[in-house]
Formats: sequence, structure tokens, C-alpha cells
Amino acid sequence: MVGQFYSLAVLLGGLALLMTLVVRGKSIFVVAPLCAALTVTLSGADPVAAMTGPYMSGFAEYLRNFYLVFALGAAFGRIFEDTGAASVIAERVGRWLGAHRAALAVVLACALLTYGGVSLFVVGFSVYPLAVQLFRAGNLPRRFIPAAIAFGSITFTMTSAGSPEIQNLIPIKYLLDAETGAPLTDARAGWPVSLIVGLLMFLFGQMYLDWCIRRDMARGERWEDRPRDMPAPQQNESRQRPSFLAAVLPLVLTLLALNVLPFVAHSTARWLEPVDARGSLGRALHAVLAGMPEDPTLSIFLGVATALISLRQHLLTKWTCLGDGFINGLLAIGSTASVVGFGAAMKGLPGFQLVVEMVTAIPGDPLIGAAIAVAVIAGIAGSASGGQGIALPIIKPIYVDQLGVAPRALHRVVAISSGSLDSLPANGYLVMLIRNICGETHTRSYGPIFVLTVLIPAVGTLLAILLFRWFPSWGQM
Repeated sequence: MVGQFYSLAVLLGGLALLMTLVVRGKSIFVVAPLCAALTVTLSGADPVAAMTGPYMSGFAEYLRNFYLVFALGAAFGRIFEDTGAASVIAERVGRWLGAHRAALAVVLACALLTYGGVSLFVVGFSVYPLAVQLFRAGNLPRRFIPAAIAFGSITFTMTSAGSPEIQNLIPIKYLLDAETGAPLTDARAGWPVSLIVGLLMFLFGQMYLDWCIRRDMARGERWEDRPRDMPAPQQNESRQRPSFLAAVLPLVLTLLALNVLPFVAHSTARWLEPVDARGSLGRALHAVLAGMPEDPTLSIFLGVATALISLRQHLLTKWTCLGDGFINGLLAIGSTASVVGFGAAMKGLPGFQLVVEMVTAIPGDPLIGAAIAVAVIAGIAGSASGGQGIALPIIKPIYVDQLGVAPRALHRVVAISSGSLDSLPANGYLVMLIRNICGETHTRSYGPIFVLTVLIPAVGTLLAILLFRWFPSWGQM
């Protein structure tokens, strides 16, 4: 008993140290291996073997599986940033709704960009100037701008069915058939549940955000100008930017390629089966269509290619833009892979095995244990994608292979739950959004963010589990 308590204390201490150092701004590239080595050493294992073995294996495997998705996604976002396409879309949404619905306009602008595949950091930087303009015109308290941007970008769109964001794509790489290695799920997994949960998260979240703004305005809070703000007339003056159609076309094609192209290709292949024996052309076409993979890499690549074409007149340095995008993608996946490597080094420790046993022993629906495991690990890692990368290799053999949980249901629950506790104050995106982009403090702005990005996704996770229990067939859709 004492040994179990010690091993658990060492594991939790290592995790707490990792989170503390990240909150204090230390580089995750340095912190993760150091905390892993210290935790392994205090657990009585060989730190050199752990770092050169499980740590590097976890790091390299995550890099191998997701580098292209991260890199292409980052390049996609960089194109939208450099050409002004993201700002065009955000401003059009703001114009449609007007300043009297400033918060809703900011949320929907972020949602449109995020669901189209634009990276979160680009969304934050692109929508903030629009948010300043709209909130100023509506005389709304500016401390709610981070909440509106966060709610629109890292909640109901990031983890919804059909989204090309990495948080919705990671389960595809891990939920594989034990014999054939074929994916047991796709980006549209559990779409009826995702549709209901996403819609309710949006409705209740927007109602809460509007209520908070009205409450504080009733207390006398109003817009407050700052020296760093650009005057309103200047914000509309910029170099020639693309049309709304040219800006939105790559987003639409990415979504179609991810969610429609495989279905159309496979249906056409079945229709061409009688032609298969008539000639080499028919056989070749049938083989290509029948073998069309449900791989998110292809859809994001097609989105990037479309953006390069539709936005070419506004992209001054194509190769530089793509190169910078891929470098940003490498940095992003490197930080996440560092966290995944930390988790891989922890997997062999007695304390970690004890935690797994405790989580899998939670009574009731197995999806509850899976959701808690992913949410807690994502919270510790400060990353939804990092939490999935650590948790999925562990929970898949238990919940899918042993307990028979529907992979598509597990995919959706894991995606939604990973977007809850990951948004604690140490989350890297929130730190940058609050401090660097919006110039706010956690004290002023984090309260509504906690409700919108932690509590509401947690309730959405519970609702998703209940819906899969009440309608088991939706776990096969």
C-alpha cells in the first residue's frame, strides 16, 4: 500500500511540476524531457533507457503520424493570414450581423474559420481587429473579447464531426482494426450526436456570453480605448485584399474533400464495377476510386492547393509563405510531441498503471471512464491534441478491443472531452490570446472563458455519452 501511494505521488508530482513550469513560461521542449527523466528516476527505473526508449518512441510516432497534417494546416493558416483572406471573412460576418450583435459576430467569424481548417492562432490574430471594431461600435466591455474568440474557435467547431482541425482527426490514426490496421472511424464519426451537442453548446454558450455582457453593462462597464488600438477609420484601410468568394472557396473545398469526396469516390467505384472487366482504363479508374483513402492529409492538401490558386494575386511570396507555414507546423507538432513523449515515458511506471486501473474501474458506461481519462490528461498537458496523443494508445485496447465500445462513439466522446480541461489557465493558446493578442489579464477575462471552454464542453461530453447510450445506432454512424 505504501509502495502504491509513493508511486502515485511521484507520478502526480511529475505532472504537477510539468504543468507548473509550463505555466511559468518555460519551454515545453526542455521541460517535458526533464520532468520525464526526473519522474522515472524517482520511480526507481532507468532514466536513460526510458528517455531513449519510450520517450523518443512516443515522440517519433506522433511526429510520423501527424506532421503532414500539422504542417499543411499551418501553411493553410499562413496563406490566409498573409493574403488577408481570414480578415475578409471575419469582416463580412461582422457586416452581416452588425455592431449590435458584436459578440455573436466574433463567435461566428471564428467558428467559420476554424471549421474551415484555419489554425487557431491565425484565427485569434485575424479576428481580434474585427472584434475591437465591433465591440467599440457597440460600446461593449472589451474584457469579453478573449471569451468570444475562444468560444468560437476551441469549442463546438474544433471537436465537431466533419471538422478538419487536428483535434477531430487524431482518433482516426489510433482507432485501428487490431488485425488489418484499417481505420475504424473517420472525421464524421458520430455525426448525429455531434450535431446535437455542438448546436446546444453554441446556443447555451452564446446565451451565457450575452448574459455576462448585459450584466456587466448594467453595472456600468463600457468600452475602454487603449493606446495600442488603431482608430476605427484606419482599420478599414488596407492593401487590396481578396474577394469573399475567393477567401471562402478553400475552406469549402477542404470540408467537401474531407467529408464528401471519399463517399462519392467509393459510390462511383461500386457503380463502375461492371465496367471493370471491359478494359484497362475502366480497371484503372475503378482501382483509384475504390482505393480513395479517408485521409485528412489529402483534404487539407487540396485546401492549400485551392488557396494558392484562388488567392494567388494576393500572395506575394508563395514559397516563403509555405516555408514559414511548414516551420510553424514543425514547432507546433514538436511541442505536442514532447508532451506525448512524456506520457509515453510514464506509461511503464507503476503509478501510471494504477491510474489506468482506477479510471477503467469507474462504474457505469465505459465511455465515462474514457472521457475522464482524456480530459484529465489533456488538462495536465494543456493541450487537447496532446491529451489525445497520450490517452488513445492506452484506452483503445481497453475500451475497443476488450470492452467492445463502438469506435465511432469513442472517437466523438474523446474529441469533445479533450476540449474541456485542456482550456485551464495554462493552455498555451489561451495564454497567447489573453496576454499577447488581446492585451488582457487572466484576472479580468478568464472567468467567462472557463465557463465557455471548460464547463460547457464538459457538459457536452456528458450529453454525448447519454445520447450514445439512448441511441446506440448513432455510435455506428
